[in-house]
Amino acid sequence: MAQVLGVFTVDSKGRAVLPLALRQELGLTEGTQLRVERTDDGAYELVPIELVPRDQLYYHTAEIRERVERAERSFREGTSTRTEGEAATERFLDSLKTP
Repeated sequence: MAQVLGVFTVDSKGRAVLPLALRQELGLTEGTQLRVERTDDGAYELVPIELVPRDQLYYHTAEIRERVERAERSFREGTSTRTEGEAATERFLDSLKTP
């Protein structure tokens, strides 16, 4: 059975004020954005979301997250390669290319 956490009213402009106790229960702070989802059984859920700028979406793919984790692990373990200057960096990057 569902538990009622609070009640709020929508005004004529579509605005709603969630009671403080409900905001605290849900962990909502100023600026929190909510997505409305309809569940399979027809209920509606408000889900807090964090929007990601379009130009940063690539970072959240599984492939990129794994690459970043490998790089961070390499830095932690001291197995990363450091280069000095543009020419040395280009030589190192060229050495990584597979023919």
